[in-house]
Amino acid sequence: MTKRRFDPTAVAAQLRATPTETEGAAHLRALNLDHDDLLALATALGLSRLGRASKKELERRVLRQAIGARRKYEGLRAW
Repeated sequence: MTKRRFDPTAVAAQLRATPTETEGAAHLRALNLDHDDLLALATALGLSRLGRASKKELERRVLRQAIGARRKYEGLRAW
């Protein structure tokens, strides 16, 4: 069985364009990523030191970095 091709940079770009963390979580679930894929995605987003994090924690951190941080800084720019 061959492993499917996964491009963490492309997925990171898709997540950054996603308007809400709920939609981002649904997108991640649809991709059915394993722990190693989520680690690669976290690295593509600039996160580090997550090797021992659970899959659920990785998903939460990835979504917060890709979507939550962007929305936070958009709000600050408007302020």
